[in-house]
Amino acid sequence: MIGWTPRAQVGSRATPVDALGSETILGRDPSERAGPEMVSQPTQKTPSARREPSGGSRGPALGTGLRRIRLSWIGGIVAGSALLGWGYSAWSRRSPGADDLWAQAEADLRGGRFERVEEAVARLADLREPTPLDRVLRAQLAVALERPDEALGELAQVPESHFMAAQARLLAGQIELRRDRYRFAEEQLRAAIRIDPRLIQAHRELIFICGIQLRRADINAEFQALARLTDLPFQEVFHWCMLRNESWEASEVGPMLAKCVAADPGDRWSRLALAENDRRMGLLDEAEAAVAPLAADDPEAIAARARIAFDRHEMDRAERLLASGPEDNPVLARLRGRWALSRRDARTAVRHFRIAYDADPDSREALFGLIGALQMLGDEQAAAPLRRTAAWREKFASLIQRGGTKAAKDDPEFPLQFGAVCAALHYDAEARAWYKVAIARDPLDSRAQQALFQLGAAAR
Repeated sequence: MIGWTPRAQVGSRATPVDALGSETILGRDPSERAGPEMVSQPTQKTPSARREPSGGSRGPALGTGLRRIRLSWIGGIVAGSALLGWGYSAWSRRSPGADDLWAQAEADLRGGRFERVEEAVARLADLREPTPLDRVLRAQLAVALERPDEALGELAQVPESHFMAAQARLLAGQIELRRDRYRFAEEQLRAAIRIDPRLIQAHRELIFICGIQLRRADINAEFQALARLTDLPFQEVFHWCMLRNESWEASEVGPMLAKCVAADPGDRWSRLALAENDRRMGLLDEAEAAVAPLAADDPEAIAARARIAFDRHEMDRAERLLASGPEDNPVLARLRGRWALSRRDARTAVRHFRIAYDADPDSREALFGLIGALQMLGDEQAAAPLRRTAAWREKFASLIQRGGTKAAKDDPEFPLQFGAVCAALHYDAEARAWYKVAIARDPLDSRAQQALFQLGAAAR
């Protein structure tokens, strides 16, 4: 993911979070060290040809790549050191005698001369009580020396009132993310955004976390926040749209989720994602074990257990599980609708699919399930507007299929086409982002300018 200056590096067929490559303080693998130029190089994986079920989606299965960030400790520390240098200019006149020492330590940190930084940090501690900038300097050094707990301890002592507080929380979140502790990473990242809502990098990191866990509503919210802060390039807008429909390649994302659960057994979202991932691979015992620690009254856990029961053909158990959860939960409502439809109980299916669709209009399963139930009832009048929406959803899926190709990326018509489909589906934020992609390529594109104006007029 990027640092203070956004830059995404993408391959010819990147998967969603690959594009959100990193130029920040941390990498994912301590063995991958950058050279002196400190340039991040996110790697890409070509999606597997094998497709996994994804709730009826017809888009391409997503190989993960998911962000094997090739950014070293050293490269990241330099990115953070640039911030320290920025802060230094605001602070340097306050502590005569320590200023030169601190400035040299910052330069040594940037140059990877960590023994000299350690000596300077010790001398600074003798000269004065640690300042917030000293804390961040110490944390950067601890990261370089692979002492994450020490780094987190230093960052926790940067008060929220300090101008480096948001960056300190961001770095803490990245440290936790690197340790596969996504729950704690998310807490730190959201704290960073609370302090500074304009912190682009924190939104990008949250997109990665929510993307791995396929929390579609949260992914969409973070992309919308990101789009309000900066114009997104083609690949990021495409991934935003892709994540509305698709699931990761199960064999690739499974080990990542397993590491998260091992690192933090209390990570509910990763447990739910791992259970669903294992279920899709036919590993039903493993899926059951993944979801076992979750509360018996957790609606998403009930849904996960019910899916496993259906796959085991334990229909009585599945039905009992569905009956035990809240009536208005959209995930359970989709399963109840499917179960009713399989028994040709169209009226019950319509009731449950209505609950699911009203709560989550983006759910393909809820939309097509509701259409099927209404068709079974013979209610074509109610089904007609849904069929029109479904037709646009099919066009959306077709564009997802095309969007991963070089031909689509090079086609000046593609952003306009995708923008029009998004606008028809009332995905206004995505439509706006696509039209901005078109205008960035050709500032004189009158069709994109007009479409963007019309979106703004409709919003007013």
